[in-house]
Amino acid sequence: MISASNALQMRLRKLGVDAVLFNTSEHLPSINLRYLSGFTGSDASLLITAHEMRLFTDGRYKSQAAREAPGFRLHVTRQKMESLARILARLKVKRLGIESARVSYEFVKALERKSPGVRIVDMKRSFVEELRIRKSPEEKRKIQEAAAIASRCCQEILERGLDGRTEIEVADELEMLFKRHRAQGRAFETIVASGERSAWPHGTATEKTIRKGELVIVDYGCVVGGYNSDETVTCVVGRPTREQQKIYTAAHTAHMKAIEALKIGVSVKTVDRVARDAIQKAGYGKHFLHGLGHGLGLEVHEPPRLSPLGRGVIDEGMVFTIEPGIYLEGVGGVRLESLIYMDRDGPEVLSRMPKELIRIEP
Repeated sequence: MISASNALQMRLRKLGVDAVLFNTSEHLPSINLRYLSGFTGSDASLLITAHEMRLFTDGRYKSQAAREAPGFRLHVTRQKMESLARILARLKVKRLGIESARVSYEFVKALERKSPGVRIVDMKRSFVEELRIRKSPEEKRKIQEAAAIASRCCQEILERGLDGRTEIEVADELEMLFKRHRAQGRAFETIVASGERSAWPHGTATEKTIRKGELVIVDYGCVVGGYNSDETVTCVVGRPTREQQKIYTAAHTAHMKAIEALKIGVSVKTVDRVARDAIQKAGYGKHFLHGLGHGLGLEVHEPPRLSPLGRGVIDEGMVFTIEPGIYLEGVGGVRLESLIYMDRDGPEVLSRMPKELIRIEP
């Protein structure tokens, strides 16, 4: 099986460059450097030409780099920029592609000073994301494990009850459970939004106390082996009102119709429109305030993007969310999010929490 780094080597001519350079630092990490090399340290550069793959780092990471990136020629140096310039000259690189969205202006200017004969070519994010968009079996396994842990932890939290607890208390406890179940930690800041705050799509947890009769959105994920999960449930404390039930039913219908529409070759815009039309039909069209879903892997948000502005089609190996939401100011909101792996035979749901209305006894 060809590796992602080898696949990138074969695309260099099409990209119009002699080599591509990736750089990761504590201030501006490069997920793509990790993806292509396997190296997880906080300071390194990766140089890929048509025939060579080199990793530059310092003495702190000598043993780690040798273990994590065995297919790369390792340069251990205190002067990374000087070493890069020397190798670029030796390899006669004239056009050097960089991932402009993940490299600092300071780094680029220093590289230009050290290598004045090299032309820097800005590369769009998609030139590696196109490789990352289809997950390998090992990548799927890690995401699936993260999704299973996150769902199990959420179930445990909800079984303990919500009435009288603060949002931040619930979020903190959920994140502690992730580590107890051997996840690396949270994938993003956990959202717990109750009552009127549930109408905030990104209502991160506060000191607000959760009360009987309120809708509560819980949006959470954890990390396993560097790969993220993402899932959202909406609960009601006690018995739902007629309006709360109506909102929930509309979101649930859109959620299920979107999953039913998932087929290889269907455009991401079409899947988004299926959910959006269902919510519009229920009378809440203007209250669906975001895209239907997003890809997920080493980053929480990556291609494909299922939205009215999305590009491309659903394909085998993709991992993405389906998360329609309805948000009514002064009333509350509902969001239902499942994590999907697209198999050749159809969608496989990786997250495990039920998407029917969850009633929490007060």
